[in-house]
Amino acid sequence: MCNPRKVMIHVAQSIEEAWKKTIRESAAASEEVNQLASITAAVELDHEMGEAALEMLERVMTGDFPDHEAWSRNTDGDFVKELEDITLCYQPRSRQLTMTAQLSRMASAQAEAATEVCGVTVGEIAFDAIGHYYEDGWKDRTEEKALDEARLQADIRLAQALHKLHEEQQSEKISIKREELQQKAQDQALDDLEESKQKVRTALRQQLQSQLASRRQEAFYTINRAVGEAYRQTLCKLVLDNGGRIISDRQSGSVIDLELEI
Repeated sequence: MCNPRKVMIHVAQSIEEAWKKTIRESAAASEEVNQLASITAAVELDHEMGEAALEMLERVMTGDFPDHEAWSRNTDGDFVKELEDITLCYQPRSRQLTMTAQLSRMASAQAEAATEVCGVTVGEIAFDAIGHYYEDGWKDRTEEKALDEARLQADIRLAQALHKLHEEQQSEKISIKREELQQKAQDQALDDLEESKQKVRTALRQQLQSQLASRRQEAFYTINRAVGEAYRQTLCKLVLDNGGRIISDRQSGSVIDLELEI
């Protein structure tokens, strides 16, 4: 074995190469859609009983009487009762009962924008590629193999240098185009989101209508129980206030059986 020797390949190349690159940008947008549906009905109490029955209805909803759970009150002073997926709201001022249901669902959209960016990369590339060998071919390190090694190294380094040159000259131009594409994709996603929201609203309205229809009977039963108790308590109070007496007072479900003596 003797001292290693080397072969050298000097690469010096002028580059003027056209390029074309397709770039893509995507964007997503989402928003929660809330949909509210309601049915409003007037609560008619016997006009002959006047304000007394309405006042008694408020007492019933306040929970002043057994077997009638109190309704909660909101900041407007309205009586509110939750029935699973619907809400009942009685407004004493307007004497109206509103049955509402609300649903929420996320609407989302995605969009993509693409374009081709073209340009010409111009520059100079220069470097040395080196391979090593031994005159006696120790460990099979011959001059021929050293030359092959240098050529391979030259090809790799040339490709790397060319890639770096392309990136340096393309980056600014591509960066500007990417910003434009991102904005375009975002605008399209927002436009598509509006369409998606409208579809979600339509689906929610249909679901809410079905929900209100299926719970309507229970809602009316709840308010009718409260109204019935208001009638009962008002009648009893009128009788007692006028010197009469209550002989019997029975209730079975929604049926009230009163026997009064005036």
